[in-house]
Amino acid sequence: AGGPGTTAAPFLKIGMGARALGMAGAFSAIADDATAVYWNPAGLAAVKEDEVNLDFAKYFQDVNIGQASYTRKVGEDRMGVGLTYLIVPGIEKRGATDTAGVVPSQGAFNASDTALSVAYARKNAIPSLIDDVDGGAAVKIIRSAIGSKSAVALAVDLGATVRAKNGMRFALGVQNLGTPMKFDSVSDPLPLSLRAGAAYSPLKDLTLGLTLDQYLIDQKFYASFGGEYWLRNAFALRAGYRYGYDTAHLGAMTGLSLGIGIKVNGLGLDYAYVPFGDLGDTHRFGFWIRF
Repeated sequence: AGGPGTTAAPFLKIGMGARALGMAGAFSAIADDATAVYWNPAGLAAVKEDEVNLDFAKYFQDVNIGQASYTRKVGEDRMGVGLTYLIVPGIEKRGATDTAGVVPSQGAFNASDTALSVAYARKNAIPSLIDDVDGGAAVKIIRSAIGSKSAVALAVDLGATVRAKNGMRFALGVQNLGTPMKFDSVSDPLPLSLRAGAAYSPLKDLTLGLTLDQYLIDQKFYASFGGEYWLRNAFALRAGYRYGYDTAHLGAMTGLSLGIGIKVNGLGLDYAYVPFGDLGDTHRFGFWIRF
């Protein structure tokens, strides 16, 4: 805290969507559901039906985290709305040391983070220059609260997806380009990042993905590798690994992800298992409906 290279609203760096997290976040070029609002807004252009997507998890130390996203067609384009949240309940509050050297308890307080995003995507966004490039952008309002104090920031996410002739897809984007977040008199920048990705389907029911995240202010790099395989177009197996965590202290399993998915008649359930070593295991559950 207070060290160089720190940023505000670190919850923006946590992946959203049980399907994507089952592949360790190697999703920026695969993104073809409502959670593209978070991963790559240009991915909304690949969504074929209107969709509502929900996921949630009990994170470390009773932290609650989740998202709700929705996408619908608007003319020939597609829009999306996403809400992400993180809530830390019951933090113990203590006052100053009294004359007896005792630090008395003063009850508890909560901390929370939310981000509301509105995204828009267009297929073949720049036909006058190059074909098969989808573009998208998302504007988001970010709010953090600690007890009775709160701060607000505005940010933009920009993304593009290139659909190559050989079936590969490439993604490029920038996330959290926005205003600093200010609590009282101190301002901190948002976790600005560059994101690049690739996806390839060597088989009809198998998709492999790669996502690279470079956080410019935090000076942190992550690389995610993962895949998804569908059995009879009804049951999915997912796995992935995210490089960049402190495995020396958290444990060798940190970064691994495993997941499954089920879909029947426009309804789907997703689950992702994401261990974090000594911090504990996390379980992400998701539900979606297409219509």
